[in-house]
Amino acid sequence: MTASEDLYEAGSGDSAADDAGWVQDLVRGLKRSMPPDGLLGLDLAADDHLLELRYLRVSIGHRGDGHATRVLARLCAEADARGLVLACTPTDEFGADRTRLEALYRRHGFVPVDPAHRLSEHTWQRPRKMTDKSAS
Repeated sequence: MTASEDLYEAGSGDSAADDAGWVQDLVRGLKRSMPPDGLLGLDLAADDHLLELRYLRVSIGHRGDGHATRVLARLCAEADARGLVLACTPTDEFGADRTRLEALYRRHGFVPVDPAHRLSEHTWQRPRKMTDKSAS
C-alpha cells in the first residue's frame, strides 16, 4: 500500500475510517477473546481490496495453546466474507519460530508472493475468496 491510499487502521481515529469500524471491532473482539492473563498484540489495516495483518503476537505464556490459529481463522473468515485478500509477512521477531509460523500461514491458504504481484509490502498473501455476500 502506498501512503496515498486510504487505509482503515484499527485505532487510527481517522474519520475516513468510519466505514471500517469493523476493523476496530474485530481487533477489540479478538483481544477480549484471550484468557484473562493472556495478551494479544494485533494490528490490522484494510482498504477495499486488502486486509493487512501487520502483526499478530500472543503472550509467551499462551503460545502453543491455539490462540494464533483461532485468531488467524477469524481473520480469514472476515476477509472471505468481505471479498478481501489477506496479507502478512511472517517473521522471527519477538521469539517466533518462523518455520512454524510459515506452516501456520500455509495451513490457512497463504502463499509467498513474488514482489511484482504483491498488493502491499507484505511478502505473503491469502487470495481473495468470493462469497455470496462479497459478490453483491
